[in-house]
Amino acid sequence: MNLLLEKLAGVAARKHWIFIIAWVVILGGLLAAKHAFGGEYVNNYTISGSDSATGLNVLNSTFPQQGGYGGQIVFHAKTGTVSAQESAVSQSVTNVSKLPDVIKAVSPFASPNSGTVSKDGTIAYATVSWNVNPDSLDTSYLDKLNDAVAPATKAGLQVEYGAGAGEIGQQTQDLTSEVIGLSCALVLLLIMFGSLIAAGIPLLAAIFSVLSGLALLGLIARLVTFPTTAPTIATLLGLGVAVDYGLFLVARHREQLDNGMEVLRSIRRAGGTSGAAIVVAGSTVAVSVLGLYISGVGFVGSLGLAAAIVVVVTMISALTLVPAFMGLARGTIRALTARVRAHKAGQTVQEQAARTAKATHEQHEHGAFARWGRMVSDRPWPWGILSVVVLVVLAIPLFSITLGQPDNGTNPTSDSSRQAFDLISQGFGVGVNGPLSVVVKLPNQSSSANSSLLSTMQSDIAKTAGVASVTPASVNSAGTTAVFNVIPTTRPQAVQTTALVGTLRDDVLPKEHATSYVTGTTAGAVDFTNQITSRLAWLIIAVVAISFFLLTAAFRSVVIATKAAVLNLLSIGAAYGVIVAIFEWGWGKDVIGLQSTLPIPAYVPMLVFCIVFGLSMDYEVFLLSRMHEAWLVTGDAHRSVAIGIGATARVITTAALIMIVVFTSFVINPDPTVKMLAIGMAFAVLIDASLVRMILVPAIMSLLGAHAWWLPRWLAPVVPNLQLEGQVDMPEPRSDAKEEPGQAH
Repeated sequence: MNLLLEKLAGVAARKHWIFIIAWVVILGGLLAAKHAFGGEYVNNYTISGSDSATGLNVLNSTFPQQGGYGGQIVFHAKTGTVSAQESAVSQSVTNVSKLPDVIKAVSPFASPNSGTVSKDGTIAYATVSWNVNPDSLDTSYLDKLNDAVAPATKAGLQVEYGAGAGEIGQQTQDLTSEVIGLSCALVLLLIMFGSLIAAGIPLLAAIFSVLSGLALLGLIARLVTFPTTAPTIATLLGLGVAVDYGLFLVARHREQLDNGMEVLRSIRRAGGTSGAAIVVAGSTVAVSVLGLYISGVGFVGSLGLAAAIVVVVTMISALTLVPAFMGLARGTIRALTARVRAHKAGQTVQEQAARTAKATHEQHEHGAFARWGRMVSDRPWPWGILSVVVLVVLAIPLFSITLGQPDNGTNPTSDSSRQAFDLISQGFGVGVNGPLSVVVKLPNQSSSANSSLLSTMQSDIAKTAGVASVTPASVNSAGTTAVFNVIPTTRPQAVQTTALVGTLRDDVLPKEHATSYVTGTTAGAVDFTNQITSRLAWLIIAVVAISFFLLTAAFRSVVIATKAAVLNLLSIGAAYGVIVAIFEWGWGKDVIGLQSTLPIPAYVPMLVFCIVFGLSMDYEVFLLSRMHEAWLVTGDAHRSVAIGIGATARVITTAALIMIVVFTSFVINPDPTVKMLAIGMAFAVLIDASLVRMILVPAIMSLLGAHAWWLPRWLAPVVPNLQLEGQVDMPEPRSDAKEEPGQAH
C-alpha cells in the first residue's frame, strides 16, 4: 500500500494542475447534477414490523381517510376568541384541504363537540393529514401553506404549525457554522505552520472535499432516504477529518523539507507514510459509522452512510488534491522565517538541513512535550489513577441517562412548531401534542357487538393511569377497522408516556377479544428507541472488534489493541456523561442556547460512539507508531514515551483543537440534537487528546514496558503486518540499549 500511495502522491505533485483542474470540474459537475437531480432529506422513524408500523399499515390499507402523516394548525386569538373568526378559520382549513398531498383537513368547528377549541375559546386547532411525510415538503410548499391560512392571519389570528406540519420547509443551514469552524482552523494552522500557504492547503482541500461529498450525498438522496440532519452530521464530521488529514500530510512534508529532503521526494514520502495512516484511519471511521446499520433502523443506518460518503471523499482528496497543492507550492510551503534565515546565512539546503535535523531530534527528545511525557512515565501510577478517576467522575451522569425522542417542546421558542406545542399545552393539556392512536381490527360480527367491544375497550383505557381522555371511535365503511385516540396526561417525550404505551400494549389491550395496535408518532418514537437500545451492545462489540483487529495488525500487539479499546470506552463514557449533564440535567444549557432539558435520542450515543471510536484511531496510530519506532531503536520504555510524545504532541494537539473548534461551531445550530452531537464529539476529542493521549497512554506504556508489544507466537503468522507511518529518523541507539524481548515482528 505504501508504494502505491507514494506513486499516487508523486504523480499528483508532478501533474498538479491536472489534478487541481480535475477536482474543480468534479466539484462543479456534482453541484450542477445535485441542483438538477438531487433528492430530498426526510425523517423516517418507522421501524418495519413494529406494533406502530403494523398498525399504520392496517390503517392506510383499510381506512385511508384516517391514515397518513398527521399535523396540526393552531389558531390563537390574542384578543377576543377564535370563535369570533370562525368563518376565517373554516376558510383557511378548506384552503389547506385543497393543497397537494393533503388527505384531509378538519376544522375545529366541524362539529359542536370536537374538543379542538379550548374552554376559554382563545385557542383552537385543525387536524391535517398528508399522504407523504411533511418534512419532505420544501419551502415552496410552506409558502403555499402560508397562503392557504391567510384568511385567518388577516383576521388577526396567530397561526402556528404543530406536529408534522411544523416540519415543512425546515431544512437546516450550516453555512455560519462552517465559516466559524474553518476560520478558527485557519488561525490554528497559521500558529502551527507560520505560513499562510501551508495553512491554506488543508483548508482548501477540506472545502473541495466536503462540498463534493455533500453534492454526491444530495444525488444519492434521490435513491436512498436520508434524514434531514444527515447533511449537517456529514459536514460536521467531514470538515474535521478533512482538515486533520491535510494537516498530517503537510506537517510530515514540512518536517521532511526542513530535514533537507527534496520537494518531490518529500511529497512522495508523506503520501506513502502519513497517507497510509490516513487510509487506515479514514477507513476505520467509515466502517465504524457504517456499523450504524447494526441498529436495524434505516434512519440511523443512513446517517452512518451519509457520514461515510463524505469521509471517503475527504480521504480521496487528501491523497490526491493535497499532494497536488503541495507540488504547486513547492518550497514556499516552508515557514517564511526559516527561508529568510537560510537566505541571510547563505546556507545550502543540505547545510540548513543538517542543522535543522539535529535541532528536530533534540526537540523531539528534550522539548516541552517530551519533558511532560518523561514526567508522566516517571510516576505512572499517580498520573494514571488520577486520570482514570477524572474519567469515571465525568461518566457518572451516564448512569441516569434517559433515552427517547425529544418532542417539539424542546425546539427554540422562535420556531412555529414550538409555539404550536406551547399553545396546545396551554389550551388542551400537554398530552394532546402526542396522542396515541389505537387501531382495532374488528371481529366479523354485528355492528352492535363491535360497538360494545369498542365501548368496553375505551372504558378500560380511560381508567388506566396516565390517560387524560379517550376520543370517540371512527369505524370504516366496511366495518372492519376502528381507530380512536388516547390522550396521555404527560408530554410525548416523558418517561410516563413511554410507560403508558407499554401498559396499553402489554396489559390493557390484550384483555380484549380483538387484534389491536398502538400507533401514531409518539408510539413510533417509543418503538424507534426500543429497537436502537436493543442493538446498542452489538454495535459496540462490532466496532471494538474492528479496531482491535486493525491495531493488532498495525502494531503486532494484542496488548496495545486491548489498551486502546479500554481507554476509548472510558473516554466515550466520559463524553456521554457530559452530554447527560448538559442536556438532561441542564448544567450550562443557557451557554449553548438550549431552552429546555430533553431526553437523549437513542441514536446519538450510537453515532457519537462510532464516530469518536473511529477518530481516536487517528491519534492512537500517530502517537504509538512513533513510540514503537523509538522503542525498536532504544529498547527503553521511558525514553520511547518521551520521544513519541515529543515527535507527535504538537501535531496531535493542533489536530484535536481543529476538531474541537469545528465541532463546537455547530452548537449554534438551533436543532437540540445537532447541539448534542457537537458537544458530545467535541468533549470526546478533548478528553481523548488530553487525558488519554497525554497522560493515560504514556503512563500505561511506561508500566507495560516490553510487555506492551507482546503478540502470541501462534498468532504472528496469522496477523497481517501493516506499516502505517513507515520509518522516520530516530536518535542513535544508546550503547546500553536493551534488546527487544521475543517479539514476532
